[in-house]
Amino acid sequence: MFDIGHMHLLASTTNLGATKAGQTIKSLVTNTGGWVAGLGIPAGGLMIGYHAIMRNLSGGEAATDAHHLQAMKKVLVGTAIVAGAGGLAHFAGGLF
Repeated sequence: MFDIGHMHLLASTTNLGATKAGQTIKSLVTNTGGWVAGLGIPAGGLMIGYHAIMRNLSGGEAATDAHHLQAMKKVLVGTAIVAGAGGLAHFAGGLF
């Protein structure tokens, strides 16, 4: 299936993580994951806090309360997605 030349080529390829470019890519991806999770989670918390305050200040209007409650649910789901994406990027940086 493979000839000798092809096997030799596979055996002699360098590890990307061992090169300077590979180390730079690893650092970039790992740091990006940390920044995404590190900024996304507090931003989500601030947005949930904003909607909670606005819901409390609405004066009991049912439509406004429902709007802010729905917005808090959406922010919570979005924050979970951002945290997962940051964790995946951080993990992917460790694969190099």
